[in-house]
Amino acid sequence: MTKTVSAYEARTRLGELLNLVYYKGDTVVIEKMGKPMVKLVSVKEEKDKINKKRNPLKWAGIWRGKEGDLIAKEARKLRESMKLLPHKHAISP
Repeated sequence: MTKTVSAYEARTRLGELLNLVYYKGDTVVIEKMGKPMVKLVSVKEEKDKINKKRNPLKWAGIWRGKEGDLIAKEARKLRESMKLLPHKHAISP
């Protein structure tokens, strides 16, 4: 859930807002003169977002367990077979 607070309210209730973000997983947007300035998110949420961008297949759980082993083997076979293909410029029309 996203909660929006003023900068003054954030200063006076910082501990409470940190608890909301850390323990409940909420997001807090801090405004100054009605303009959104910053967003508080948990470190875990931010790490998850970064990991998702780095390796979406791992994030989806595809590389885990037996299915992951099977996919890794098939990917390895595909890479090896591609090495055997002639280069594009070597193929005559």
